[in-house]
Amino acid sequence: MLNERGQVYILTLVATIFFINFNFNRGIHDITPLSLAIAVIGLLVIAVSAFVIQKYSVAIIENKLLFVIAMIVFATSWGLLILPSQELDVLLFIALICKLIVYMTCIHLVNSVGRIQYEALIERINTDFLTQLSSRTAFEKSFDQSFKAAKNKTIQLAFIILDIDNFKLVNDTYGHLIGDAVLKEVSHAIRENIVNYKGAELFRIGGEEFGTILENTDYAEAQKMSLNILKAVNELSVNTDKGTFGVTISIGVAEWHEKDKTKEMFYNRAESYLYFAKNNGKNAVTVDGVIVNR
Repeated sequence: MLNERGQVYILTLVATIFFINFNFNRGIHDITPLSLAIAVIGLLVIAVSAFVIQKYSVAIIENKLLFVIAMIVFATSWGLLILPSQELDVLLFIALICKLIVYMTCIHLVNSVGRIQYEALIERINTDFLTQLSSRTAFEKSFDQSFKAAKNKTIQLAFIILDIDNFKLVNDTYGHLIGDAVLKEVSHAIRENIVNYKGAELFRIGGEEFGTILENTDYAEAQKMSLNILKAVNELSVNTDKGTFGVTISIGVAEWHEKDKTKEMFYNRAESYLYFAKNNGKNAVTVDGVIVNR
């Protein structure tokens, strides 16, 4: 189906060329007012139906009845366009319409299969395979959109960046399988503490680094969430053949300010708070440069 406005213009131009060729350059029979009116109606219906199909393409593709109606109208309009210039009887006209519908249905089926495969690919790209959280790719897109909205003053924006403490030591001591288990447990603990915040989504943005974007959330709420996350992670206990160990996490919290001219500046400011927590004993929440859990 059409999915770009430019395609509508191109299709209308092609239909117009057909209209001119069939009705003014055919030499089959003289033009009559009735035949010309039928062709004009066909041309107009092609243009209008193409625009409607393009505008409501998603709804039409997902609704079989709407798709059938759209195909009948679109195919019939082409039939009306060329009918006056052809010596066709009613049965041949109906056969032509059916043929066009079959062709367009085949194209639709091919597009549907391609769309399903495309959506599955996008889902894989946007999902971290280990934790099943949204991936760095998805984060970049969401972060960019939220930053632009905050800059346009349509939302209040906070960003939390989190990093598991001493994760390399965990991998070196207990192995990467245990490291993977820690990543899963920590991601689950974080997710459980953001689930009640409308629109909050957790991303894995690095090896052991996570982030969550909070729209219409101020420092107070972001700080409360971060402290809950810290507590939940501290309560984790990982059992291994080499013994049991706990997990800590460092957190940086930033609220967007007008001084954050670019999304990189905003991200880097939150990350600097994370490093401040790391460099001051770890297992800490830093809000706007101040550790709040001690």
